[in-house]
Parts: sequence; C-alpha cells; structure tokens
Amino acid sequence: MKMEARTSVALLLLVVSAPAVAQNTQPPQPDAQAPQPPQPAAQAPQPSPPPQQNTQPALPPAGSTVPQSPPPPRYPPSQRSQSPPAPPPTRQYSQPQWAHSETSYTEDNGFHYHPFRFHIDGGGTITQRSSENYYNNGWNVGAGFTWYPTSHLPLGVRVDGTYNEFNARNLLLQQAAATYMTHVDSGTQKLWGGDVDLELDLHFTPYVRGYLLAGGGWYRQQTTFRQTNWSSGYVCDWWGCGPGYFGTTGIVARYNTDWHFARNAGLGLEFAMGPIVSFFVEARYMRINPNNAKSDFLPIRAGLRF
Repeated sequence: MKMEARTSVALLLLVVSAPAVAQNTQPPQPDAQAPQPPQPAAQAPQPSPPPQQNTQPALPPAGSTVPQSPPPPRYPPSQRSQSPPAPPPTRQYSQPQWAHSETSYTEDNGFHYHPFRFHIDGGGTITQRSSENYYNNGWNVGAGFTWYPTSHLPLGVRVDGTYNEFNARNLLLQQAAATYMTHVDSGTQKLWGGDVDLELDLHFTPYVRGYLLAGGGWYRQQTTFRQTNWSSGYVCDWWGCGPGYFGTTGIVARYNTDWHFARNAGLGLEFAMGPIVSFFVEARYMRINPNNAKSDFLPIRAGLRF
C-alpha cells in the first residue's frame, strides 16, 4: 500500500512539474505591442501629367494620406527680363586732359594722332608800331610741318617758312629820295625766313581745338626803290598807233640786310575736316631785330593741315 501511494505521488509531481520545465526552456519573446486601430488603405496616387511651363504641380487626390510639401513661393518677374535691351552706348570724347588732343577723341571724322603733319598757309601781314609809318600792309605765303613727339602730351614742335612783301609809303620814299638825291616813285620790301615754335594744343570738341605758339627764327629783308621816267615815242593801243609817251621803270637802289633773329608768339583755331585734313586760322606778333623799330608785324594766316 505504501509503495503504491509513493508511486502515485511521484507520478502526480512529474505531471505537475512538466509544463513548468517546458515553459522555462523556451526563449524569451518580445513584449507584445498594444494593438493599433486599423488604418484605412491608402489609395495609390494617380500619375501626374508632364510638367508644363508656367503651371502649378498637380495636387494628390482627395483623401490621400501622403504628406504634401507647400507650393514654392512666387517671386515677381525679373525687371531685366521685361525691360527692352539697353541701347548701345554712344561714342563720346573724353574731357580735356593733359594728353594730346588727337588721342582723346573717338570720332571717326575728328582729330586723330599723327606724329608728323604738314601745312600750307597764306594771308595778310599787318604792320605794327612805327613800321606802319613806312610800309603799307602786305601779304604772306608759307609752308611747314609740325612734329608731335608723343601722343601722351599736347605738345608739338612746329617749323615754318614764310615769305612777306610790303609796299613803301610816302615817308620812306621821301627819305630815300633825300638819301640818293633823285626822285623815288615806288618801293617794296621783301621779308623771308623761318621760325621754330613750341605748340601747345587745347582741344574743345572732337572737331575744334585751339593752340598756342611761341618761339623764334631768322629773317632777312630786301628793300628796293624805283623811279619811273617818261619818254616820247611811237606807241600803240586798242585804238591804233601814233606818237605818245611811255614810261620806263628803273631801280634807284637795292640793299639786303643780314639775317636777324625774330621773336614771335600767337594763337590759332583749328577745325577738323576729316581724320587727316583740317583747316586753321592763326595770328602771331613778330618782331625782327628789336633794335630796329621798323620791323614789327602781325601776320594773320589761314591754311590746311594734312
């Protein structure tokens, strides 16, 4: 009886302990999450049409839970894209600077820099001071060139050769008659020589500029006195031939001076006629041999430079 009771107790303990041992031998399971409420099934977004210029992006269908980004900000259109293109800048000349005037201009028909420029001129010569008592106003003609060493300075060296001629007035004719003890009817003075001057350019516009001149040179004078004698003879004219009188001119005296130093200073105005040719007008005051009070002149010339 005792053996059967022990056997029954042992079987009962084995049956009770078997589920506990099986529970201890299984691996640990993660904690179960709290049940979530069922979510409605998300609808697949419909394909959007291809993007077009200046159109807003397609919005997702209603009821979709896909998050949408905010639309991009709209900026005002660029002012540059709407405004018409700016016209090309006009060609302008620079303001007066201490640079050669011909390098400061960009006009096609204005002044341009040239190292050497030649000129021809002519005009009238006005006698000055006491020389106007002995000579009438005369005329002049000349030629020369100007050398501009660099385009960065408004300076040039000008060389001129000039010829002048004057008629003697009564006061000089009377003195000549008293000197040579004979009557003197007419007289002329020829004046020729050359000058070397420093030229300073002052530009005003692409087509107009002024300049200043100052320098010196060497000149020589030739004075000739003549008398007219009347003789009888046989003369012819438009109405026929017959006896009459005709005049013959003879030289009473002629003398030449030595070469004398001459000073001069003046100003001029020049007008561009193209990229090469220009027209100028100038006036100078010239004194030949300051010890001679009869040799002050004011040449006024007009000419062309090329």
